[in-house]
Amino acid sequence: MSNDEQKLDHVVSELESQGINPSDSIQKSPEVGNAVAKALNSVGITPEGVQSWLGIKECGCKKRQKFLNGVLSFLKGVPKEEN
Repeated sequence: MSNDEQKLDHVVSELESQGINPSDSIQKSPEVGNAVAKALNSVGITPEGVQSWLGIKECGCKKRQKFLNGVLSFLKGVPKEEN
């Protein structure tokens, strides 16, 4: 397993440790943006790091985090699709 795959597995494990998994409904996980940010931070992926790696002033990480939190909170009333 590559180092990148190990990091991604760690992110998934971190999300699961926060009680977020694919079988949950949106009602159980209204702030997924925060959870994703925390999981990425746990493997050293931060907004500052992304900006440095890409040589940019603003990466938009906080905007995407806020978007995920807001969009998923908005969808709380939408019934979960049945597979």
